[in-house]
Amino acid sequence: MRRAVILLAVAFVVLASTLASGAVAGPSRATRTGEVTGTITLRARLHQGAWRRSLSLRLVKLRLTSFALCAIWNHPAGAAFDCEAASHTKLPEGTTMRLEQNPVAKALKKADSPGWGMLGASPDGALGAVLSNLVTGNHRGTFHYRVTLRDRAGKILVTSNAFTVVWR
Repeated sequence: MRRAVILLAVAFVVLASTLASGAVAGPSRATRTGEVTGTITLRARLHQGAWRRSLSLRLVKLRLTSFALCAIWNHPAGAAFDCEAASHTKLPEGTTMRLEQNPVAKALKKADSPGWGMLGASPDGALGAVLSNLVTGNHRGTFHYRVTLRDRAGKILVTSNAFTVVWR
């Protein structure tokens, strides 16, 4: 099942161009001391709908219900949310963004993120994934998502806004 989760994350790379719409992310910036300044904006949408800050979805265990999640590094306030355009921007050198879920459910457990499971990673200015009720183990409840910017050692430098999906 972990392979299925990883395959879902990889599938986003292929589907990102069909799921994206409108803006350019701002530049990233790193200080001389190695500290990173910037923000990560996390949103999701159903089908081709508007990007939202949270979702409440009806769980039907025999039906796959999918949604797209996208995180953008240094997204300018007021600009349209566009994962595809943001993927062409650069992160600070030596960093990656990691999509994580809590509770872990079917996500990949990592020692450097207790209580959070990894669903995907990106070396670019955008991280996107198509997720579904399968990564939550087909369970009702509240699942939290975050995207972290990490250095080569896995240390968290920046964390996105929290994103909540309620399966009812």
